[in-house]
Amino acid sequence: MDLSYQAPYRLAPGSQTASYLPWLKVSVPLRYLRTLPRAPEAWREVRQHIPSLLAEQTRLRKAGRFN
Repeated sequence: MDLSYQAPYRLAPGSQTASYLPWLKVSVPLRYLRTLPRAPEAWREVRQHIPSLLAEQTRLRKAGRFN
């Protein structure tokens, strides 16, 4: 896996993300996964996280908390 790519911005540390709204905790990682270029072999690991994030997004939408 090629880790030499640097994101144009850093994600907030865990102490700051604890205060995020639930929908923001889902939308930020999804956006990060979709926009960061990855090597083909790295997608195997990334794909494991996408279904759980989409399921959480659906759950929040049904609860009326996702804009």
